[in-house]
Amino acid sequence: MDQQLTDKIAVITGGSRGIGRAIASGMAAEGATVVISSRSEPSCADAAAELRDGGAQASGIACDVTEASSVDALFARVAAELGGCDIFIHCAGLSSVGLAKDVDQAALRQMLEVHYLGGVHACQQARAQMAARGGGAILLVSSVWALGGQPASLAYGAAKAALAHSVKVMSIEWARYGIRVNGLAPGFVDTDMTAEMDEGTRERLVKRIPLRRSATPDEMAGPAIFLCGPMASYVTGHLLVADGGERAR
Repeated sequence: MDQQLTDKIAVITGGSRGIGRAIASGMAAEGATVVISSRSEPSCADAAAELRDGGAQASGIACDVTEASSVDALFARVAAELGGCDIFIHCAGLSSVGLAKDVDQAALRQMLEVHYLGGVHACQQARAQMAARGGGAILLVSSVWALGGQPASLAYGAAKAALAHSVKVMSIEWARYGIRVNGLAPGFVDTDMTAEMDEGTRERLVKRIPLRRSATPDEMAGPAIFLCGPMASYVTGHLLVADGGERAR
């Protein structure tokens, strides 16, 4: 590792497991001071402790992104304890499976609150701190399911598509502050969310991937580090697809 994120403060929602945890670990390895956030205080504390055991600078702060006051408290602590954030990654998420004819308002509302509404509010808090610090990088973790129709993904895909659109708007509006905003659209990644998938569905999805395998969470860390780091200093408003070639068809 070349320590390209030394002296950077990185805040990661959904950072205690899956893709978020892999990104947190990768950024810590690149020298960033990492703030891991999740709804569970023990989960984010344990994840941060694991990074510290490896020599990283890390802390865990519980936050429920569906509650504006909780998001505000997260960034207030980051400002008070670390001086503000330079990198923000919104990776908090839940899965939702259901045919369009069956999806109810509660499922739609939950997906929007976690992925989109909570993500946008957190970005607004991050923007204020980054503007005061002379710039920064924001990464919204979307999904390939935001880019095309997939049966039984109405609520989840729509919320992730809203995030992808937010990347475009915020990147334009916030560029004047030196803030870059990009998105990451993972394909089929082995996480707790996909572990519940039946074997038949798993095999069908893998067959659509030219690389003929699912990704590991660690394989999402590299693209995230690139988009948030100095090597992507002229990249903003971009949605990087990491799907093993599925969308190339």
